[in-house]
Amino acid sequence: MLIVCVPLHHQPGDEAKNHGDGQIMTKRGQGEIAEPIIGSATPAPEQPDTKDIVADVALTVFHPSATSVEAGFFTWDIASGEVICDPVTFRMHGLRDHLVASMDTFLARVPESDLPQVREAMDTMVATAGTYQVEYRVLGEDGSLRSMEARGRIMPGPDGRPARMMGLVMDTTAARAQREAEERQLRDVADRANRSRDFTAALAAASTVDAIVEAARTGLRAYGADSLILMAMRDSRLQVAASCGFDDASLRALSGLDPAHPTPLSVAMSWRSPVYLPSPDSLADDFPHLAHVLDRSAQQAWAALPVADSGGKIGACLFGFPEVHDFSPDERALLFAASGLLCQSMERARMHQTQHALATILQRGMLPRGPLTAPGLSIATRYQAATTGIEIGGDFYDVVNLADGQTALVIGDVEGHSLLAASLMGRLRTAVHAYTREGHGPAEVMARANRWLTDLNTDPEVALFATCCFVVVNPATGLMTVCRAGHPPPVVVAPNSAPRILDCDPGLPLGIDADTEYRTIESRIDPGSVLVLTTDGLLESDAGDDFNLSRLLGVLTITSSDDLDELATDLLTSVRRSRRHGDDVALLVARLDA
Repeated sequence: MLIVCVPLHHQPGDEAKNHGDGQIMTKRGQGEIAEPIIGSATPAPEQPDTKDIVADVALTVFHPSATSVEAGFFTWDIASGEVICDPVTFRMHGLRDHLVASMDTFLARVPESDLPQVREAMDTMVATAGTYQVEYRVLGEDGSLRSMEARGRIMPGPDGRPARMMGLVMDTTAARAQREAEERQLRDVADRANRSRDFTAALAAASTVDAIVEAARTGLRAYGADSLILMAMRDSRLQVAASCGFDDASLRALSGLDPAHPTPLSVAMSWRSPVYLPSPDSLADDFPHLAHVLDRSAQQAWAALPVADSGGKIGACLFGFPEVHDFSPDERALLFAASGLLCQSMERARMHQTQHALATILQRGMLPRGPLTAPGLSIATRYQAATTGIEIGGDFYDVVNLADGQTALVIGDVEGHSLLAASLMGRLRTAVHAYTREGHGPAEVMARANRWLTDLNTDPEVALFATCCFVVVNPATGLMTVCRAGHPPPVVVAPNSAPRILDCDPGLPLGIDADTEYRTIESRIDPGSVLVLTTDGLLESDAGDDFNLSRLLGVLTITSSDDLDELATDLLTSVRRSRRHGDDVALLVARLDA
């Protein structure tokens, strides 16, 4: 309940005339009553002399506002409590005409819950003489609650104290209901606009079909819908590209394309015109062979709209509504926009997935095929792509069996995520493999690969760098030689020992300085020791060249699997990775056999 009591100050420009038995009201400006001011009761300003007030009353007149309201007049003697009013005022308050009424008679019509606020407002008004405005509720003749508004002036007596209240009372129930309805409509429009904006943003961010369907489940509420069927051209034929909210039987029935048994979707595509079915009866009338759908369907209204993809192929979008729905012109325009957004998003997602599949095939084709083997070593490898579309990385691994019985283990990472990075990765792996086959030592292989890549980086616009870790293992003696070019160091786990880092001079990444010299370290490992080489996609890197291997060491400490494949899988799933670039991961795990 809202109680409003505000002073209405008379301005020099206000017109005022006598109306009836001393009842007064002011006209502001061009003649419309000002809208009520929401607020608490405030005292009126200092009042003029009583003679001036009487003269002012004689010039005061009520001018009705543009809103159609019922109005009556009253005079209240504050001292005696007697109220004199016209029949309209009695009737608006649910009272019989010609009563000897008091203010308590009228207050008895105010709901009990509102009474304290009304009395407080009256006390504030009576405290000082002046103009006033108050809103309150009463029980009407039919027992319903009615909204009332009273305006007028409190006149002082001979002693200057408030003695009489006179004014106008209006039934504003209809006007208030209309205003509240308009406010609800504005809120609904704003809420729908916000939901439409969120739906559009979700579709723009979605890069997979599943993400689009998930966005549709939430976003359809912006249009009053709760279910969807999207049909589009796939593999040279029309088929359901995405759906949500429909049960399987309804989905099959509503997406049929048999010309002998048309559906809302097929009609929308054939005629390239929308089909609106506002109720179950309309579906049964226009598509009687689909009447069985109504027995199990949770939808009560449907709208099918044709949509065209970028190639001009016509598909259609069917929206289902949980209640009978009247499709206004504004809603139809919104549904057209939504169907277009869905179609474009779905086409983009399909293209995105196709590009990613092609890029993944290209990338995997540049890595060694099949299981890698070497005398005296057991080896497991993993490659995990963490990017989408054509944004693929340049991570690689390789195993090279040397003529003297030793084995070279190589892992590297080309800078960037692109087709150029992936293609350069393939060429760099081949170059390192070839230099190794020629019999060069680890430092010389890194130096030659560095010069080769530096010579390629003549164009600054497409220059790329790479990191690499090169380890030569002699299975017969357990002797290892390690060389790094800006890459994370390898980790060794000896039997019954804690994992340790084989740290050495990190060196510069390949492709920066052609004259860079690389250093090596030698270490001996026992039979049964496990060597782990990985790219920084598996590691949580803070910045620069500082590689945080603590999480990798933690997993290796608690992992006791003797199966290298299980160990590799555990490392991929257990090490919490930073997603700063959605980096790929290459992993090579080797055990020195007994």
